[in-house]
Amino acid sequence: MRGIDMHVHLPTGDWVCGCVGHYADSIERYFGSRPQPTTVEELFELYERLDLVGVLLGWDAGGKELDNADIARICAESNGRFVGFGSVDPNREDALERLARFPELGLRGLKLHPTMQAFDPGDDRFLPFFDAAAELGLVLLTHAGTSGLGAGEPGGQGLRIDLARPILLDRIAARHPHMQIVLAHVGWPWHLEAVAMALHKSNVYLDISGWKYRYLPEEVRREIPRRLRNQFCFGSDYPMFDPEACLTELDRLELPEDVANAVLRDNAVALLGL
Repeated sequence: MRGIDMHVHLPTGDWVCGCVGHYADSIERYFGSRPQPTTVEELFELYERLDLVGVLLGWDAGGKELDNADIARICAESNGRFVGFGSVDPNREDALERLARFPELGLRGLKLHPTMQAFDPGDDRFLPFFDAAAELGLVLLTHAGTSGLGAGEPGGQGLRIDLARPILLDRIAARHPHMQIVLAHVGWPWHLEAVAMALHKSNVYLDISGWKYRYLPEEVRREIPRRLRNQFCFGSDYPMFDPEACLTELDRLELPEDVANAVLRDNAVALLGL
C-alpha cells in the first residue's frame, strides 16, 4: 500500500449530479474544473493502479442523501481498497438511530459538513449526537473552512461558511479525548485555529485535501515536518481533485522521507486502526 487518501467522495452520478449537482457552476468556478461522473468500477481501478486505500465518504446534507448501506456495500466489494465513513445530518429526528447502525454496517467513521447540513457544532443541542459518535468509537471527519459549493454566487447560494470554523469543534475534542477528529482541508481561512487545535490536542488531525499543496498556507506547511508530523493526513477530495496529481504535489513539497511516509500513509494507518 503506497498511501491512504483520507478524503474520497463517491464519483458516480448519485453524488456528482444528485447530491452536489445544484452547485456544479460554483464548483467549476472555484476549482477550475467540473467533476464528471464515473463508475464504481473505474473508481476501484484508479485506486488499485495508484496503490492507494481510500476513505469513501457518505453524504447526508442539503436534503440530498447517499444511503450509508450503499457506502458500506461498495467498501465491502473493494477487497480492502476502501474504508467507509457514513454520514448523518445531526438535524434529523432519527439521527441517533442512524448513527447506531454504523457498527453493523462496518462503517468506521462519521463524515459531517456543518455548512451543507446547516448546523452549529458549538450548539448544546448537538452534544448528545457527538456523545453517541464517541461512544460508538467512530472517527469524526468534518468539513472545515470555506467551501467551493456556492462559491462566487449571490449569498453563496444560502450556505454559511462560519458554521465550519474549526474552533467550534474544540470543545468536542476536549470532551471526548479518545475520539479522533479530522479537520478537512486544514480549515482555511481559519487554518490557524485548526493548527492551534492540533497542537493543543493530540486527537485532532488535519487532512490536506482540496488543495494544490504548493498553495498550502505557510503556517500549515511549516508544521508538517515539525510538531504536527504525526497529525497530518494525505487527502485528495476526489473527484474534485485528481489523486495522482496530489501525489505529485506531495512529492514537490520535498519533505523528509519519514515525514512524507507519515503524511501519506502511517498517520492514517494509526488513525484508522488498519
